[in-house]
Amino acid sequence: MKPLELSSIAEVWRSALTILEDSLRPYGSDLQIWFPWGKTWRGHDRKGMLPPTDLPHDLGQAKGARFGGRLWTCLPAGQVSWLLCLKPASPPGPDLAGWTPGPRESAPLALLAEFLRLEGLLGLTIKVLEHRASERAGHWDRVRHLAVAVGRQLGLSPAELVDLELTALLHDLGKVALPADILEETRPLTPAERRQVESHSLVGAGMIREIPGLERVADYVQSHHEAPDGSGYPRGLAGADIPLISLIVGAVDAFDAMTHYRPYASERTYKESIQEMIAQTGKYDDRVLWALQDVLRRLGILDTHPMVNPPAADQEARP
Repeated sequence: MKPLELSSIAEVWRSALTILEDSLRPYGSDLQIWFPWGKTWRGHDRKGMLPPTDLPHDLGQAKGARFGGRLWTCLPAGQVSWLLCLKPASPPGPDLAGWTPGPRESAPLALLAEFLRLEGLLGLTIKVLEHRASERAGHWDRVRHLAVAVGRQLGLSPAELVDLELTALLHDLGKVALPADILEETRPLTPAERRQVESHSLVGAGMIREIPGLERVADYVQSHHEAPDGSGYPRGLAGADIPLISLIVGAVDAFDAMTHYRPYASERTYKESIQEMIAQTGKYDDRVLWALQDVLRRLGILDTHPMVNPPAADQEARP
């Protein structure tokens, strides 16, 4: 599994790069920010994530060192030893060893350090889930990317997109408490088994609620199988009582399940899946179906003719 990276924290990376570029402008340009990840280093620049690479051990304590035609300096923040890498100014600027960062430079890196720890935890959790249900390999990654795209289409704020992505990644966390044979079962489940499977959203929410700062995400995970018409679970919520983030994850989760192999059902095409979701009136939010359809059309994987009408004006306000 490749290193997990939360796409919704791109704005935090941009903020860190902007602040540090401004502070380091006298010394050079083309800033790269590197951080240790296992036995390698991962990095970011203005174009996004850089390929993992090996770096000399002594660079981890560098103060104005030169390596590979670039300047390197270490900046500890958030219990991470960050490496800042610059293309030297021309003509040469002041000695980078004399650069003294302040709280303004350290603050965004400390925030990113928290996200890195969360990414590591999420990546490990997803590995465990995928090993327990091999047919679901890649499900969490697909759901989180598509859910974030739908959220952007619906105008969610950057903070809401972070919550949405975390909810999409953790929505099935509670399945770690289910027997593996139920996850792989091909026959119809008994009522008792169905109740056991439906408990996973409550179990997962309870686990997530133990992590400080993820209380909202826990609430969203708990509600991702609720339906606008009240037919969902675990609480039978309806309409505006269901958070929009939960409605997005629930719809995208169902769409991905329909379009990929499951032991108990054959996969469908994208068009067949959307048509089936439309036919189940009241099970999915109209705004979410419209946005999902639009994202798929923009990606070129669905007919350009709309199958879902735009949401009515009185439905456009987000709960």
